[in-house]
Amino acid sequence: MIEEKTRIETTKKHIELCKKEQEVQHFFRWDIIENAKLVGAHHHPQLRPIAEIPPIKRLVTLNNAPYEEHPEECGLCFYTKDSVIERIWNNRDKYVHLVQRFPLIIGLDFSILCNMYYPQQVYNCWRNYVMTYWLQQIHPKVVPNAGYGDTDTFPWILDGMPMDSWIAVTSQGCFDNYILKHSFLNGLHELVRQKHPKGIIIYGIFPNDWIDKFPIPIIVFPSYSKHRWGGK
Repeated sequence: MIEEKTRIETTKKHIELCKKEQEVQHFFRWDIIENAKLVGAHHHPQLRPIAEIPPIKRLVTLNNAPYEEHPEECGLCFYTKDSVIERIWNNRDKYVHLVQRFPLIIGLDFSILCNMYYPQQVYNCWRNYVMTYWLQQIHPKVVPNAGYGDTDTFPWILDGMPMDSWIAVTSQGCFDNYILKHSFLNGLHELVRQKHPKGIIIYGIFPNDWIDKFPIPIIVFPSYSKHRWGGK
C-alpha cells in the first residue's frame, strides 16, 4: 500500500514536471522548432522554398486582415507595427483560422533596424524565422520575408532563408533619406547574390528603373494605406 502510494506520488510529480517543461517550451517557442533543421550561428530554422505563388490582387496587413471581405484575392502580410505582430507571437493558435483564409502568406517582419542594438536585431530576426517556420507548418504557401539592417547583418541575417524561392521584402520607410534608400538597395542585391531567388515580392515603393537592375521577376504591391487611401 505504501509502495503504491509512493508510485502514484512519483507519477504525479513526473506529470507536473512535464507540464512545467511544456509551459517553458511554449513560452520560449522551443516547441515550434523542435523538429526544425537549425542553421547558422543564431540557430535559425531552415525555411521551405516556395517555387510558385498564387495570383493575388493585393497584400493585407495583419491588423486589417480580420475585416477583409475578399481574402481569396489577397495575401496576408505582417508589414505593420511590431506591437501588432506581437499579437500572433503571443497567441499564435488564435490566428490559425485567419491565416488559412488567405491563399498566400508573407512571413513575419519584426523590425531589424540599422540603429538597433545587435542583440535586438538578432532576437527579432530569430522570431521572424521561428514564426515563419510555424506558418509553413499550417499553410502551403508561406513566402519567407527577408528583413535586414546594414551591411553588418549580411553575414548572418539570411541564414535559414531558402535558395531558389520566392522571397518578400518591404521598402516601407526606406525612401525617407538617401542612406536608408542605399541600404535597402544594397541589401536587395545581397539577397539576390546569396539566395538566387525565383522572384521577389516588394511591399511598398519600388522605382520602375530599379526593376531592370535585377535579372528575376519582381512583383510590387503598394502599401495597404496607399491602396486604400492613397497614402504612403
